[in-house]
Amino acid sequence: MGRQIEILRLQATRTALADEKLAALVVFDPRNIRYLCGFTGEDSCVVVTGEELVLVSDFRFRLQAAQEAPSARLVETADRLATVLPQVLGGVGGEIGVESSFLTLGEWLDVIESLASLPHQPVKGVIEKLREVKAPEEQQACRDAGELVAATIERLMHIPVVGRPEIDVALELEMWARQQGSGRIPFDYIVGSGPRGAMPHAIASRAVIPPDALLVVDIGVTVDGYASDMTRTFATGMLSEREREMHRLVQSAQKAGKEAVKAGVAAAEVDRVARSVIDNAGMGEYFKHSLGHGVGLEVHEAPRLSPRSTEILQAGNVVTVEPGIYVEGLGGVRIEDTVIVTDHGCEVVTELPRELITLF
Repeated sequence: MGRQIEILRLQATRTALADEKLAALVVFDPRNIRYLCGFTGEDSCVVVTGEELVLVSDFRFRLQAAQEAPSARLVETADRLATVLPQVLGGVGGEIGVESSFLTLGEWLDVIESLASLPHQPVKGVIEKLREVKAPEEQQACRDAGELVAATIERLMHIPVVGRPEIDVALELEMWARQQGSGRIPFDYIVGSGPRGAMPHAIASRAVIPPDALLVVDIGVTVDGYASDMTRTFATGMLSEREREMHRLVQSAQKAGKEAVKAGVAAAEVDRVARSVIDNAGMGEYFKHSLGHGVGLEVHEAPRLSPRSTEILQAGNVVTVEPGIYVEGLGGVRIEDTVIVTDHGCEVVTELPRELITLF
């Protein structure tokens, strides 16, 4: 992350704090810490005031902090983070916001006890809201992650699949992605074959992939900390007409959903457009999850494409579009792309054919 981006993010954070009438913000979520200063270590926190950015960590991360967050003032502690906060925040002179959603209950009680003499309140979503709209550099990282995850799924067309345990295929894909430059893998790979595909989150198991069945593959990678998320559903041989119709229906719903994505459109409306394709075909009872979610430093973040969403899409949002049909005892179909919202529609960053392809 460049220094100019960091300055802009700190300015936006301070504006958000002023809107909330806060003099300082204590940040514990590692994704938010990385967003603010580039630091990727553990067991640390960041304090944002009107004058400075303070990184509180321990000796393990001294060199890493100097390399990744040179503009932050490092406060090194050998004790619990909470015990240092009064020292760092003592001269703030105003209400302190404390990020609460990442902490365990025990950690939260420790923090509020240490800040008992200072005015403070729990806050959530301050940094997450800023992260929703991606800057050009972030969008490029999402493009790169999308290109890599598409290439990883494309590997399935060049390796044996049928007759192998799901977990073996998942591990081969993960290894290849890491060899090609992926950072951390953002979630356990989903490889759901046959009836197991009816579970939307069918984490790869020791089950052997059978012939003549549906196969759902949902994977992700990261580039420069930014995730991608992509699903394709394949055949492993001859399928029934019902299975083929499920795939055609999901493909049509996904196309409609992507065509509805545009800055200024309600997230719930995008969900409605895609969902109506499946509802109108009489299969609505088999599509129960939301249409999509935001992607960035987390693989699941705001905004969410859901019937309950109140958000309006903005240019620079990065979201997934992933309708699915899941029939117990038969299998499932899901087709998912990661897209960047634009003023004129969306840019798909996970390009790979969506037609039903047979693997062997």
